[in-house]
This record gives sequence, C-alpha cells and structure tokens, in this order.
Amino acid sequence: MEKRKLGRTGLEVSVIGFGGIPIIARSRKEAVQVVKRAYELGINYFDTARAYGDSEEKIGEALKDVRDEVIIATKTHQRTREDAARAGIRHSLRNLQTDRIDLVQLHGIDDENTLKKAMSPDGALSALKEARSKGLIDFIGISGHNPYVLSKAIETGEFDTVLVSFNILDRVAAEKLIPLANELDVGVVIMKALGGCGGPLEFPQRNARFLGKPELDWPDASEFIRYFGQEGMERARRSLRFVLAHNIDTVILGFRSVEEVEYAVKVADEFEGLSEEEKEFYKFGEFPPEPYCRECGVCKCPEGIRIPVILRWDQFYTFYGIKNWTGSQYEKLNVKVNMCTECGECEEKCPYNLPIIKMLKNTEARLLSLR
Repeated sequence: MEKRKLGRTGLEVSVIGFGGIPIIARSRKEAVQVVKRAYELGINYFDTARAYGDSEEKIGEALKDVRDEVIIATKTHQRTREDAARAGIRHSLRNLQTDRIDLVQLHGIDDENTLKKAMSPDGALSALKEARSKGLIDFIGISGHNPYVLSKAIETGEFDTVLVSFNILDRVAAEKLIPLANELDVGVVIMKALGGCGGPLEFPQRNARFLGKPELDWPDASEFIRYFGQEGMERARRSLRFVLAHNIDTVILGFRSVEEVEYAVKVADEFEGLSEEEKEFYKFGEFPPEPYCRECGVCKCPEGIRIPVILRWDQFYTFYGIKNWTGSQYEKLNVKVNMCTECGECEEKCPYNLPIIKMLKNTEARLLSLR
C-alpha cells in the first residue's frame, strides 16, 4: 500500500489507517482477526483511544507480535496534567502491551476554552511532553472536529499531527487547516471520511452531521444518491477517493470486518487520482460562495438559535443541491430564525465578519419555500 510521510514525525504511514471504534462491538477473537488482516494487507497506522471501550486492549493484543513494524496512535481525553499522567498514559501503555506509544493525541479539542485548559501549565499537554521526555511516547498530536480551533492549536508549534473530520459534505478543513498543516509540516490524519455515505463502512457521526441511512432519514433519497451512489460499498468508494485526492497523510476508517478492510485497501490500491469528470462533479477544490459559515462555534445566540447548524443546512441547499432534507430538518427546530432579536452579538463575535443575521433570514426564506 502507498505510504505517505506523517509530517515532521518522519513516520511512513499507510494511506489507509485503522480506526479503533467499531471493534468495540466485536468479540476479542473477532476484533483481533480484523486488526491482523489489516496489518497483513499493508495497513501500518492504528488509531484508538482510552475512551473507546476495550479498543486499546484488542489492538494491543493483535499487534503485540509485530509491535515494531506498526505505528500506534492513541488519545487522552483528560484535560489536566495529573489526570493525563496518572490515568491516561499509563493505562494506555498497559492496554496496548507496549513500553512506548508512537503518537498520543489530545482528544476532542473542539473549542478555545478546552484548548487553553489542555495547554495550560497544569494541562494535559504538559503531561504528554513529560512522557515524551521519558521515552514513553514519541510524538504529540491533537484531534477535534473544529478546523478553526485546530488551526490555532497547530500554530503554537506544540503538535506534530492533527486529526480532523473531512469528507465530501464537510470540507472546511481543506480551506485553511490542511494547507496550514502542510506548511508547518504537521501530519494530517483524516477521520469521518465516509461521513454521510452510509453502507457497511458507516457508523453514527457526531451530532448526526450526516445521516447514514438515506432510505430512512432522507425524504428524497435521490439527493443523497446523487453524491454517494445507491449501494453501500459504492458510497464508501466515492467518499474515500475524494479524501485521498487531498494533501493528507492517512485516512482512518472504522472497520468492523475483514471484508471491509479488504474493500478499503482495494480502493486505495487502485487510486491514481480523481478523473476530470469526478473533479467537476464534486466541485473539487471549491467551497461554498462567500459569505459562508465555517462552524467555528464562536457565536452563541442568547435566544438559543443554532446558528452554525442552520447555516450548514443552507450550504447543503445552495452549494450541494440537497434541498428536501434540509427543509425537513429545519421544520424540526424548536427555536427558528424568527426568534432572532437582532441583538448583533453573533456578528460581533464572528472571526470571519459574516453578516449572520442577514444570512439566517435568507436561509429561513429558502427553507420555508419548500413547504
């Protein structure tokens, strides 16, 4: 399998990585079989976390005989130095049956306050740096779903890698974060590459950003199928090809079975770039026209209007042509745009200086026109 350099770590990682969540639902024997098959097919990057049930233990068991031939990445969800040092790192070392971990990432850093806490003198980052000085871990990374916050994090120079969600319908990371990481030589790891594609390789996504069963969740399945195809594995193939075409280092997929591993590896092995037709169809390298919301989460509406969510749906409507679904979702909201008092707090806080109030009103008019 193709290998790419994981930023300044110098590690050569397989373009397909192993995501450790789904094997939680498998027996120890089944999970070990899936992990070992991934290794046999050339996958050498295995990502897990202490928060993922017994995932670390199963991966540690499967890879103990080939430990020096693989790269193991885990995460700590603790925010303080004491918790991360005493509970996080030691437990992970024991679970993974190793005396060192290649990469430990701060887990789920999705807002600036959490980042500030984790990076404070008594924060988890200081524990990771101490563990690195002792030879317990080699590199330090950060993970999250907010490219705005992650960009600020890697600009500090403290992180060797960044793990972020990125897929056809969630491409904000490609605007600034991925180019910035490339410039700073920070390794780029992608999660949720199949977000929204459904099928056997899919599992529920954070905040139900993209629903995996269009036949049940999408009022007009044709809108979904237009992007991802009818059959589950075909959806996975299209989604994976789109992500592999970007300047990223590895894509971690959550595998449940040997069959899924074999399929994903086949897609990666056959990938030689997107065709011109694919680039045009997926608007490769394009972003929604300005002004558009990057979902940085800085704005907080005192009336409880879910600003980033509503403006995301507007992107679905205007940029992707997914209209019926967005209209149906808006109808479910308890607090709609007409509750806006136009206090202007959101616009004062927006780092992108967006005319949020006007954008919300335009979005509501579009979505209500579907009635």
